[in-house]
Amino acid sequence: MAEKLLSVDMVSMLDSDELIREYLLQVLADGDINELIRAFGYVAKAKGKTEMLRHELDTTTHGYA
Repeated sequence: MAEKLLSVDMVSMLDSDELIREYLLQVLADGDINELIRAFGYVAKAKGKTEMLRHELDTTTHGYA
């Protein structure tokens, strides 16, 4: 019987600086350069989403939207 792997959305899981730090530390500890490159991409996307959300909340809070 084949096992089914679940898809994980890393970007949505990296929603705090602490989680990002722990994730990067684990990837570094594993020593896989390809995984580290992927991790940097996930972190960049997560940070981009965070900044977009902050901007959106800021503009709606101040009545711009």
